[in-house]
Amino acid sequence: MSPMSSPSAVADLLAALSYRLENGDRVLEEELNEPSSSMGRAISELNRSLTLDTNGEDSGFRVLDATMSLMCFKSPQVFDSAIEYLVKTIVSVLSSSTSCKVVRYRKEETLQFGSSSFLPQCSEELIELSKDIIDKLGANGRLLFEAVVRSAASTSCRARKLADGRNMGVSKLLAYLPRESSLENDKIPLRILFWYQDPLTLKEDVSRILKDVVERPFLCLNKELFERAEWRDIVVCLALSSSMFINARALLHKWLLLTGLASVFELLAALVSAIVDTVSRPTLWGIPMELASMLPFSDAYFPHKYQFLRILTGPLSSNSLVTLAHNCKPTPIKVQALDDKTEWALAINFPDWFYFASAMLFSGGSSLENIHHRYASQVGERKQTCDVEGLYVAAATYIAWILNPASGSIQESLTKSLIRVSEMSQRSESITGKRKEPASSTVEDMVREFHNKINNSFSVTSSSSSLQNNLLVRRVVVGVLIGSLYTVTDEEYELVLHYAATGKMLAIKKLRINRFKQAKGSSKTSMLMSNEITKEDAVEGARLLFNLTDTLESMCVSSFEAEEDAHEFINQFKLRSSKYLVKCIDRMIQLHCQEDGDLLLNDINIRLEQWSIKGPEDPQLKEDLDTIAAKLAFIFSPM
Repeated sequence: MSPMSSPSAVADLLAALSYRLENGDRVLEEELNEPSSSMGRAISELNRSLTLDTNGEDSGFRVLDATMSLMCFKSPQVFDSAIEYLVKTIVSVLSSSTSCKVVRYRKEETLQFGSSSFLPQCSEELIELSKDIIDKLGANGRLLFEAVVRSAASTSCRARKLADGRNMGVSKLLAYLPRESSLENDKIPLRILFWYQDPLTLKEDVSRILKDVVERPFLCLNKELFERAEWRDIVVCLALSSSMFINARALLHKWLLLTGLASVFELLAALVSAIVDTVSRPTLWGIPMELASMLPFSDAYFPHKYQFLRILTGPLSSNSLVTLAHNCKPTPIKVQALDDKTEWALAINFPDWFYFASAMLFSGGSSLENIHHRYASQVGERKQTCDVEGLYVAAATYIAWILNPASGSIQESLTKSLIRVSEMSQRSESITGKRKEPASSTVEDMVREFHNKINNSFSVTSSSSSLQNNLLVRRVVVGVLIGSLYTVTDEEYELVLHYAATGKMLAIKKLRINRFKQAKGSSKTSMLMSNEITKEDAVEGARLLFNLTDTLESMCVSSFEAEEDAHEFINQFKLRSSKYLVKCIDRMIQLHCQEDGDLLLNDINIRLEQWSIKGPEDPQLKEDLDTIAAKLAFIFSPM
């Protein structure tokens, strides 16, 4: 070990750097005028002869100042250069002390930071000396910060910990971590080093994202995870460390079971989707080619159920749904039965399959593309892609398993109820595919039947989690809007969306009676006036529609061969659901106050700008959307 790589040498260098930063140019004069040695006196005399004597009467530029002037250098530049080279010297010393290797033991691999470091047991001292200097160095501070982090991570003796388990030394440097790390092929990203040294920093990174998602329910998470610098850096680092991704997913899964919050469910699904995308297209996410070639296969991120994962990450199809349903086996009612290693925990990370199953439940055995073509051409005969009864059973089985994975008896009851509800949706259809005009709404009857039977199934046991009761149950019925072979009226669209978002039923029968009683030519009645919607219901309604549209776009990628057909299918859904969306947003604008801040409405404004309807538009709907856009523009326009 060289003298310059000793702890005292590094400490001396850091102390010298700190002194120079605090005292500026005066340091040069003090060093030259040091009276303790003849050499010091000689340097002092030389300095007075060559440079400006500020105390003399004959002050003027002499040899050194003239030379520096001719070379266009000024004394502050010389001082900055001295600081820069001192920083590089410290970085070089610290870099020579780092050590990182993979240790294999009994077929298990562990990342070990140093075993015989050049700086033993001094990481705490090192951090204390450097943490007050880093922010004073400007551009050079990044170099010192990185060197200190890597050296502290490489010491054989970790920094002491606080009572709450925090790595005190590492936590002191966390504030200097840049929002976006630079990736180098031969170096572990700094964020990952923080995660290994202080695991609570991983929890804090995930918590910060979740906090934003909870406070801003209209964020498009797939877009934000890719475009926000810090969030993207977290995703990339999780992709580079499969063990850390497993920990992050387990953490979010635990929070989901404890809270049942839609925000946790959506973030978990979006994070899993981002990791799958990063592994399949690493260079798109900014990972250098050489580093990308060393990424593991996706089974390293989901090590427990790889065959199940292959189906979930594959294209949505009726046959794959049937295969999934065969794997939906009830598990014993234990806490560990619902942990992040089960097939159920993996399946809920891919919500497209849940919505696809709900669509197939009402599809009459047809794919989404066939449904689209039948609806567009008004052809009466069905084009079935697989056994209708088998598909109903598979869809109902998969949904029942997602809603309650622990109890076989409840799963069986739910499956039977879902099949009955599915059959009700086609009870009043004619052979030609055109709906008869019943006295009441078939969809309304179906939703009421669904509500009563599903609640009865869950009331058999008290073991169902908040996730099952509050999050996914009501959303089953949106399948009738996506997969129905027949025309769903505007009133029924509103009824289904409002129920899926809030759990509240609207009465179409009552509306039709009121219409019959009204005189011909009187004003139109409406299922739901905007002033009848609470603020919470308005938020949930708009949120459901935005997220459901994102899901539908994802589903159509694998469900349609022609891109233009997919766009038309999505456009039809937007066209039919926009009326309910307008009411929800209008209600939020009505109830908006300054105390709420403008962030919520700003996010809505961004999402609404993306809510473009291509092709024929309903004139009244276009007017309503333009009115909402004008109200939002007024809120955000400068006074």
